[in-house]
Amino acid sequence: EADAEVRPVQAEAVVAQQQGLSFNRRFHMKDGTVRFNPGVLNPDIVRTAGPVDPEVGVVLFRDGDKALAGLVNFALHLDTLGGTQYAADYPYFAEQTLRERFGKDFVLLFGNGACGDINHIDVTTRERLTTETIGTTLGRTVTGGLERAKAIGEPVLAARSASIETPMQQFTRAEIEQAKKDMDKIGTSELSFLDQVRAYKIVDIQSRGASSPLEIQVIRLSDEVAVVGLPGEVFADLGLAIKKASPFPITLVIELCQDDVAYIPTEKAFAEGSYETVNSRVEPGAGERMARTAIRLLREL
Repeated sequence: EADAEVRPVQAEAVVAQQQGLSFNRRFHMKDGTVRFNPGVLNPDIVRTAGPVDPEVGVVLFRDGDKALAGLVNFALHLDTLGGTQYAADYPYFAEQTLRERFGKDFVLLFGNGACGDINHIDVTTRERLTTETIGTTLGRTVTGGLERAKAIGEPVLAARSASIETPMQQFTRAEIEQAKKDMDKIGTSELSFLDQVRAYKIVDIQSRGASSPLEIQVIRLSDEVAVVGLPGEVFADLGLAIKKASPFPITLVIELCQDDVAYIPTEKAFAEGSYETVNSRVEPGAGERMARTAIRLLREL
C-alpha cells in the first residue's frame, strides 16, 4: 500500500527551540553523591549533573501546498503517561496538534533525541506537566518553527553505517548466580529498587555475551540536513557533542535505533553513579566511541 502511494515531495527543514518541557533528572547532592529523580523541592539538591537539548529538529514533506508528513526530533523520555499499557505518549498529542494545522491525514514520524538522562519533571515545583500539555506544546513549537523552514532544493541522498564491537560489563560467577536468585524478588519489597535493576541487568547481559556490536547509522538528506541513528538510551551530552561537531547545520540525532542496549551514559556519569549507570549494560567509554563514530560518518558524507 505504501509503495502504491509513492509520489514526489518537496522537503523543508528547520530547527526550533523548546524550553520548559525537558529537564535533566540527575543532580549533585549535598552529601557528594549524584542521584536521579531526587524528589521535588528536595533541599539537598545542589545543582543538575548534566544539560538538556532544547532543539526540535523538523523535516517536513509536502506535495504542493499539502503537508503529508513530518519527521520531528526532540530529546525527552517518552515516560510521561504512566501505567502498564502501550501508548504513543506525548507524540500522539503532537501529531493531533499538527493535524489541526495540516489536516487529519498528516503523519508524524517522531524520533526520540538523546535523552537518557532527561525527563519531564521540574524538581523546583510541585506542578506536573501532563502528557497532553507536553505534546500540544511541542506541536505548536513545530508549527511555529515551520514558518522559518528552508526548502531542501537539491536533495543529495546518501547513507553510511558502522558497527563498533562494544564490551559488555563483566561479573563474577557468584554475582551472576546471586542475580539469578534475585530475579524472583523483582517487583517485591524484598530487594531495593537499584538492586532489582542490577540483578535484571546482570541476567540480561548473560544472553548478550562478552561484547555486542552497536550500529551507528547516518543518513544525508542534503548538504544542510543529516539524520543520525544511535542504539540505546543515550545521554544528552553525547547527542550535543555530535551536533556540535557535525558539518551539517541541521543534524537530527535519534536514539533507540537498531538495538536497545539500555542506557549509554558518559564516562563522567559512570564515575558519578546512580540509576542510569546501574542499569547500563556497556562498559564506560562506549558512548564516547559511538559519538566519535557518528561524527566520522557525518564528515565522510
